[in-house]
Amino acid sequence: MGCTTGCVKCFLNTLNTLNALSGLLLIAIATLALSKAPLAYIVFLYGLGGVIFVSAILGCCGICQENVCMTATYGFLLLGQLIISLLGIFCFKFSKEYIEKFAKEEVQVKWNEELVEPGAMDIYQTLYECCGRDSPDDYVVIGRETLPSSCYPQGNTQEIPYQDGCALKTSQDFVDLFSYSNDSNWMAVVITVLMVFGAFYLVGRFRKQRIRYSY
Repeated sequence: MGCTTGCVKCFLNTLNTLNALSGLLLIAIATLALSKAPLAYIVFLYGLGGVIFVSAILGCCGICQENVCMTATYGFLLLGQLIISLLGIFCFKFSKEYIEKFAKEEVQVKWNEELVEPGAMDIYQTLYECCGRDSPDDYVVIGRETLPSSCYPQGNTQEIPYQDGCALKTSQDFVDLFSYSNDSNWMAVVITVLMVFGAFYLVGRFRKQRIRYSY
């Protein structure tokens, strides 16, 4: 086996190891984001994470065993991964206004629950370090004499409460998350294109080697 083939195998197996970890990470993020992000985005993360993980495992096995069929299947899965990444960039790209609107609607749902069942807003207020729907004054408006402990840093009511409302804080966090994901997708596209070329290069080399050994 030539030096070029050996280098391509090392390159792909290194990326496959990283891809397997990143695929599991995407699946974990999608699971944590359930009911906190748009359904299309959750499905996109599950789909991309699953394809990345499966293709990485299959790629490692096919390359190490120099199996033509497994390596070819791996190459086609990489093509699928590339298509999903491109869809994430061009089709599932949410505007800033849409993300902010979604975040505010989610906070409004929690605030409506808070009006009936005190404490419903605690998870948002602790996670996003905010207080009330739009500001701490929201609790005054609904007749609450004291702010919940989740409105304070580490729940310490002796501290100054958070001054930003959860509608603002969640929308900011959601916009940052989606922007980071979109930037990461471009990097994934570039790396995946290189991996596709490498995979089909190895398919050709393994096939030639099998033909040579058959004589």
